[in-house]
Parts: sequence; C-alpha cells; structure tokens
Amino acid sequence: MCVGTFEREELIGLSLLGALSGESIFLLGLPGVGKSMVARRLKMAFKDSRSFEYLMSRFSIPDEIFGPVSISKLKDSDSYERVVDGYLPTADVVFLDEIWKAGPAIQNSLLTVLNEKIYHNGDKDMRLPLKAVISASNELPAEDEGLEAMWDRFLIRYVVKPISDKWNFISLITEKPEDCVIPDNLQITTDEFDEIRSGVQNVTIPWEIGEVIFSIREKLEDERLNQKTDSDTDTALLEPPYVSDRRWKKAMGVLQTSAFLNGRTAVDMSDCVLLVHILWDNDNQISSIEKLVAQVVVGSFMKYRDDVLRSVEGMEFSKPVGEPISPDGKHYVFMVGNEEILIAKDDYENLSTKEISYALLTDDSRMQISGQPTSLRVKKTADGLSVNNFSYPLKRNSNLRSGSVKAMLDRVNGEVDQLEQCFREMVDANIFLLPYNDCAFLKKAFGDYREKINRKGYR
Repeated sequence: MCVGTFEREELIGLSLLGALSGESIFLLGLPGVGKSMVARRLKMAFKDSRSFEYLMSRFSIPDEIFGPVSISKLKDSDSYERVVDGYLPTADVVFLDEIWKAGPAIQNSLLTVLNEKIYHNGDKDMRLPLKAVISASNELPAEDEGLEAMWDRFLIRYVVKPISDKWNFISLITEKPEDCVIPDNLQITTDEFDEIRSGVQNVTIPWEIGEVIFSIREKLEDERLNQKTDSDTDTALLEPPYVSDRRWKKAMGVLQTSAFLNGRTAVDMSDCVLLVHILWDNDNQISSIEKLVAQVVVGSFMKYRDDVLRSVEGMEFSKPVGEPISPDGKHYVFMVGNEEILIAKDDYENLSTKEISYALLTDDSRMQISGQPTSLRVKKTADGLSVNNFSYPLKRNSNLRSGSVKAMLDRVNGEVDQLEQCFREMVDANIFLLPYNDCAFLKKAFGDYREKINRKGYR
C-alpha cells in the first residue's frame, strides 16, 4: 500500500489498523498532502471492495451521500426509500472530505453509520458492508456547533504534514509516480476480515497494561481538574481533552487489533504508544499527549525491571562502608545538622524502610520509639533515618561509600541502555509504529529517565 509514497507509511498503517479495528479515522491537513490517496489505497487492500468518495460543502444534501429517493416506490407504495446502490450505504471504504461542512441532516445519519454500521432507509435498517470511514479536513470542528458527537466517533486522529525530508521531496517532484498494485493473494477477503475481528476478541490485556491505561487516564483527569501530580510527569496540557469511558474501551480494541496483527496473543507496551493518535482533541495538545504517554509507558516498562528500580531508588547509591558508631555499645548516633542524637540499636534494627513508626525525643538527645502516634514519624533508610520525611545519616567510622558513585551510575545507566534497546526492538517490531529512532518523544522519555537516575545518584 505504501508503494510510491513518501513519509506516509505510518498514516497508511494506521488507516489499515483503524479499518481492521472497526474504527474510523480523521485526517487533519492542508489540501494536496495525500489524504484522499490514503482512502484509495485502503480500498485496494480489500478484495472486491467498493468505495464512495465525496467532497462536502454547506450545500450538500443527503441525496448526494445516501442516494436519491426512489420515485417509483414513493408513487406505487407510498414508501420513502432511497436508491442506495453506488452510494455510501453500499460501500466498503468511504472517504468524506471537508467533513465538518456537512449539514445537520447528513450528520445525524452519519452518527448511526459510524457507530453502529447501520443505515435507516425508510422503514428498513440496512446492515452496511462498511469496513472503513476516512474523513478529512484542513480544520478541526468548530466549537458550539453541535459537532462534538461526530468528532468523538473518529477514534484515530492524525495530522498529515507536507513532506519534510529534502530528498523525499525531490524524488516526489522528479520521479515518475509508481503505480500501486496489490496482488489478489494479499487482498483481505470478507471472510478474512471477519476472522480478524473474531481473533482480536481473544487477545488478552495483561494487568500491567491496564495499570498503564489507568495511569494515563488518571493524569489526564488530574490535568483537567487542575490538580498537579508528580512534577516529573507534569505535561502542562492546555485544555486537557476529555476521554469518555466509551472512547477508552474502543481504544483498547485498537490496541488488541494491533497485537493480533503483529502475531501476538497479548497487548504489550508498544501497542500503548498508539494512544498518541487517539487521545488528543486539539492539535495543540499533541506534543503534550506524546510526552504523557511516553513517560507513563517508559516508566511502567522500567518499573517491572526490579534491579533497575532498586538502583534508581538510591538503595545502592547511598550504601555506606563504615560501621555505625556506638559510643556505649547500646546506641547508634545519627546526625541532625551538627547535633548528635542517640537511638537504641534494637530500636533502630526493628525499624522498617516501608512502614512508619513513631518516636519521642528526650531532653538528653535520645530518640525513643513509641507505641503510640506522636509528632515524629520515623522510617529506616539505607543511610540512617527518615524523620518526618527528612533524611538523617547514621554517624559511621568511615565517610567513604562502597565504590565510586560514578561507577555505580555507569552500571545502572548501562542497565537502562540495555532496557532501552529491548524497548527499541519492541517498537521496531510493531508494524503500525514508526521506527524507534523516529519517535523523538520516546527517546526523550528514556533521556529524562537517565537524568532522574543521575540526579538521585549525586544527591
């Protein structure tokens, strides 16, 4: 399908994915960037398919989209039916250009067509053979004109830009166009289409993928409610999009279809990257959505690698060499500024790094663990104690650490490099994604992760 095209592989792949997911796609772009070409190529992917293409205007009427009213049936049987052959109701692939210029009568019929693949023709409900609807415009739907329902029906959204690479552009204008011919044995039959739709239902969604989706949803909701979360994942979304539960459910169907067509039985992290084409409402949000999705997906991918996680959390960076100082053999000393505080050895050993304990501070600079809640909340750390979320090191007979911080950082960064390579291979293997090296937002997420590691290491 991509023969003779330049910089359109991702777009064509997404259009095919949308069709095989049973979802519609919207293309935003200026005239002459190949939007209609994509629809024509998509028609060629299906065996014996019929297409319908129409350029909307404010003067368009339903007859031009759904077919004229049958005069004979109206006259003979007083039945209001349309002659639909050759129009949208009999097409497999539909391309509607300048979609937002359609009038209310067309929009209302299209809602049912897009959502249920049904057209009400007189007193009959027609089950449509529709496999794909591609719409296009050089603008987004205007606000307060009742277009929200129609906009929501287009699950996949893509900005089609002019060719950017110099040599691709020169090839476009100087080379003879190469015809696209798809052999019969590669075209998708109706039975194969149904088999794909059936097979997708058996693709599993691992619990960690559910965690990723929920985390993205939660952060979007926090942005919408102006409740900032972790500053490391602050995406500064302008007018964050509202994503309905129905839209999330449909999005998971696209991810399952991607997994199935990639030959997998379960959704993986690479499929989640496709959400960057689903979650935005306004093209000004795209870069922020890419950042948010990349941060959550990459962060989750690293999270389930325990060795790196432990290192990143500083448990190895701050491991001291010297033995804790015990002046009387019964207490340890930890430093609060220049002041020495004593804590009983047994009390310290019984503290947990995960659960909070409570303590009292006596007049003779001793900390005693309390069985009742107090104003001092204490936890054990790798270096010493955390008191009310402030860390204080135990005093030791050596200030040296176990190995240089740089050496440990180099090792951990090496582990991150290996995991990034694993993630790169996963993305490169997904036929619906651009190569990893072309996904700047994913590479930046790994870069941010390394920066976070180094900040922790030199803390």
